Amino acid sequence: MESYHQVLNPKGCICSPVIRKSVIRRIPFLQGVGESTFESLEKNLTSRSLVEAMEISPLQYQAGLFGVVATGALKVFRHVQGDNVVVFDVLTAGDFFLYTASELDGLRMYTYPDILQAMTTTCILAMDLARLLPLLTADTRLAPAFFSELADRLRQISERFIRCSAYQAEHRVAYLLQFLLSKGPKKPGYPGLIPFNLPRKDLAAMVGLTMETTSRILASFEKDGLITSGRGWVELLNFTAIDKLCQAESL
Repeated sequence: MESYHQVLNPKGCICSPVIRKSVIRRIPFLQGVGESTFESLEKNLTSRSLVEAMEISPLQYQAGLFGVVATGALKVFRHVQGDNVVVFDVLTAGDFFLYTASELDGLRMYTYPDILQAMTTTCILAMDLARLLPLLTADTRLAPAFFSELADRLRQISERFIRCSAYQAEHRVAYLLQFLLSKGPKKPGYPGLIPFNLPRKDLAAMVGLTMETTSRILASFEKDGLITSGRGWVELLNFTAIDKLCQAESL
């Protein structure tokens, strides 16, 4: 049987042509666009492998970047008053992101992440914005769908932020664990295992708590039989109890 480390940390990340095509075809905002748009994206999106903890940032892609997560998972950092903040912002297979250079003011307001970092060995499909912008104008159905999807994503982030802020600490952590479990594919034999590497400091950042408070809550959950955890991983055991905590009235 594979260890938790082997389940969460594959030795390599290979994005085959079959994976590339299936990932591109299931991007939400592409449903209903022309076949030529799919073909253009399949031609222009190139595979890039990322090792765990590797960062992608605008500093590395000055001309801007459009990317789609093919395999693995990425977390999104936002800078608030000089600090790195993560608010349940995790991208997994099929999710997309957009970087814009400072001179591209027309797209700047739609920029999604500040910095992306690989949570596991990851593969992304990427192309520069110079190739994406002509596609947005060539297919009249693509641009409205694209920006509608971005607006909806920002709305979801705002809702998660408000809900997280209104909950007590135990509820935040339970809600986060349930959310993270839903973000990735289930591992055979591990139905409650959150499918990417999760250091305690990352969990704490995601819910806006100190690492000490987060560790205390996780220890309490483990004592009560709700979860089991180790270095970099968390597995949910009692789904009913976790769900009850998520549904509890906020104070």
